[in-house]
Amino acid sequence: MDLRSWLAQVEGMGELKVVRGADWRLEIGAITEIFQKPWQWPQGVRPCLLFDEIKDYPKGFRVMTGIASSPRRLALTLGLEREPRDLLSLVREIKGVLKSVKRIPCRFVDDGPILANVDEGERIDLTKFPVPLWHEDDGGRYLGTGSITITRDPDEGWVNCGTYRVMLHDERTLG
Repeated sequence: MDLRSWLAQVEGMGELKVVRGADWRLEIGAITEIFQKPWQWPQGVRPCLLFDEIKDYPKGFRVMTGIASSPRRLALTLGLEREPRDLLSLVREIKGVLKSVKRIPCRFVDDGPILANVDEGERIDLTKFPVPLWHEDDGGRYLGTGSITITRDPDEGWVNCGTYRVMLHDERTLG
């Protein structure tokens, strides 16, 4: 499933809120924090937020938060057939699915949607993306704040899960 289809389904589930005109300086972070508080949502369904028309950026340069903050969205994202009743049933379903996952071999292609927008060399400008300043005490603007990276050691088989934020330093540097 591509991202556009996923967004349409999440909107159909009533779990997408579009926020227009927020400032990347603290407002995206504050609005996200407010919307992710469980007591705000009696049914426990915290919406996915899609920020567009972000201050200082053209329309269409968007930021999405709260992607995985509902069991229904996680099930949709992972392609699960049953809708989970709660987080525990979701975890159990995922464990069952993971036992039967078949590896998909890597395939290199010369073109495709992933290559529609490529900047190289002098054309690279990371500041063209609306990277948020999430909190006032952050050292800068961060990407990857709400992500998880799962890696498996190919030799030993151990698994590591972690969140690795990267800070935008300038037009060409993340760290």
